[in-house]
Amino acid sequence: MLVKRKKVAIVLGNGPSRKDIDLDTLKGKGTIFGCNALYREWDGYDYLVAIDQRMEDEIKNNYDKIDIDSVIFPPEKERWEETTGRRNNAGMVAMREAISRNYNLIYCLGFDFIISGNRSLDNIYKGTQNYEEHTQSNADDIYNRINYLEWFASQHPDILFVFVIPDSCSSRLRVIEAKNIIGMKISMFKEKLK
Repeated sequence: MLVKRKKVAIVLGNGPSRKDIDLDTLKGKGTIFGCNALYREWDGYDYLVAIDQRMEDEIKNNYDKIDIDSVIFPPEKERWEETTGRRNNAGMVAMREAISRNYNLIYCLGFDFIISGNRSLDNIYKGTQNYEEHTQSNADDIYNRINYLEWFASQHPDILFVFVIPDSCSSRLRVIEAKNIIGMKISMFKEKLK
């Protein structure tokens, strides 16, 4: 039996749990796909993905601080969920971008919607430009994101999605049926980085 070599991508969402990771420790551990306003605080990503027009405009207005070749603004049709027609999120689009580049082991950090409780609705940029209150997620969004994530994973059975979560939240993961999605405590992830 042939063992497929793992090609590693790291997708950085903007949930509060991402703050528990020193992003500089990720360099050289895989290709890094960041989302939206990440460029405001860190430029160590390989790709920056944005799907909302206001965020796209902000990034374009800051090209003097950003490597233009690293930015991904997908075509409009790819900014929507295939199954529901709802607006997608940059993290899921970043996963799709990683898969299109043949990555088959995808670590997902800062995807707090998979954690039950109030923290799942938060974003580290909450209250800043393009992250005003009217743009924030609600309980329905979380339910829909989980359903879409399960469908998306089922479409890519050869990809392993590893969601990195705070140690204190490991017992509060939402039920996810997809067999190729697993959770990993941040402490274990940090050990893997060494």
